Amino acid sequence: IQLVRVGQPNRMQLLTQILAFSLLVGLAACFPQFVPVAQIANIRTGELIDVNNENLDVNGCLVGPSGERVCPLGAFGSDGQSRVQFRGNKGPGLTGSNGNAGPLSQAGLPIDPAAETYKKQIEQYQKWAEQQVKNAERQLGTA
Repeated sequence: IQLVRVGQPNRMQLLTQILAFSLLVGLAACFPQFVPVAQIANIRTGELIDVNNENLDVNGCLVGPSGERVCPLGAFGSDGQSRVQFRGNKGPGLTGSNGNAGPLSQAGLPIDPAAETYKKQIEQYQKWAEQQVKNAERQLGTA
């Protein structure tokens, strides 16, 4: 006959609870955590930006000494208005920037129009050079 105490967990339940607790503590410890070590004051807006030891803010943006930010989605000026992104660029006030970004590819990435034109010129030149070789073969064959 085995006696079971009512209201007290058995050893298996205790072991399961301890294991679950240690698993939670271990998971919490391995998540990346933002630990601010300094603050950078934005010279234009006065905003205090918390940064870690690599000058990254909580969003993963590199913060410059004046408060400008370089982020995965674009660069943002310290004036709080200037930004450079794939779409919707806006320059500093009174500069005439219309906010239009450069052309985008079908994948939504920026492209260089001059480089695209150069690629087309190269293709046309290669076609021309191949035609010249064919013409020369034809002329040598009949001469």
